[in-house]
Amino acid sequence: MIMDWREASACLGRLTYGLIVAAVICLAVAAVAYVHEAKAHSFYPWECCSDLDCKPIDASRVKVVSGGYLVDDKFHVPQAEVRPSPDGEYHACFPTPDNLKCFWAPPPGV
Repeated sequence: MIMDWREASACLGRLTYGLIVAAVICLAVAAVAYVHEAKAHSFYPWECCSDLDCKPIDASRVKVVSGGYLVDDKFHVPQAEVRPSPDGEYHACFPTPDNLKCFWAPPPGV
């Protein structure tokens, strides 16, 4: 059976409409996921972690030591390299388990 142009046009219209609806749904889901991530990592600079390796860390993992901080009893971060935490929490970027690249600490007294 051969379709006439009206049937073909209607079929193409339904297909196009379906693809547009699917694309809009995909974009909406991606936008929600992006906004959620952006809030969690909004102040992490790209050079620290490419938006992948940085996260908040529990204060129990951090000790104030002479001249800076000790993270996980393993990584000494000199005070000059500590970034001020805009949310008053500790944050760290670990590209690999043995590499602490960036560290944020709350201002003293917070």
